[in-house]
Amino acid sequence: MISDKQFEANRNNALRSSGPKTKEGRKRSSMNALRHGLTGQVTTMTAEDRAAHDQFSQALIRNLAPEGEMELQLAQRIATDSWRLNRASAVEDNLLALGLYQDAGQLCPDHEQIDAALTTARVFTVESHNLQLFTLYQQRLDRSLQKNLALLQSLQAARKEKREKEMKEAADLLQISEIRGLEYEPAKDGFVFSNREIYAAIDRKQRLNRAAATDFTRFRPRKIQTKAAV
Repeated sequence: MISDKQFEANRNNALRSSGPKTKEGRKRSSMNALRHGLTGQVTTMTAEDRAAHDQFSQALIRNLAPEGEMELQLAQRIATDSWRLNRASAVEDNLLALGLYQDAGQLCPDHEQIDAALTTARVFTVESHNLQLFTLYQQRLDRSLQKNLALLQSLQAARKEKREKEMKEAADLLQISEIRGLEYEPAKDGFVFSNREIYAAIDRKQRLNRAAATDFTRFRPRKIQTKAAV
């Protein structure tokens, strides 16, 4: 175990460091390794790709709105497979771009568009095996994505159904307690809802019942005037 003095000296030396000097050192430092919080696996990317990957994954996971570890795991898999599908498409496009870059002007130097068309055809011919592998890879990813999405939606539907059933039970028990003049404590019945949430659910149900019993054909929609933005 190092002393406090040595620790402070090491810290000061680190602050004075200007980073890697050699080409090999800069190449290593350009990569960003991260241990995934869910799987414990290490993934390595450039810092730029890591930022794009994290932004993409976090936005997609928020959109999927998972609750609990299993839903979060499925949402993470969906985000990862979506990222890989996008990357596979980019690699496929770049494979074509590489052929155009390397062979541009060789097949029909006097006509740029014809040359590009012929070069594209040759790339597809030469790289047909790799392109076929890309297609199989994308199909496998898409099947995995669709399977996990279906599982996630099934779990979420079951969770929401269970929550609605429990909320209805909690609302009935709360109203029975009020009739008896007693204070209701949802936790004693195993519910995680607060009384405020239960009251909100009762109010929503009552408004929906009133809306269902209302003949809206008798009413004319009001014209709502909005001020033009200055």
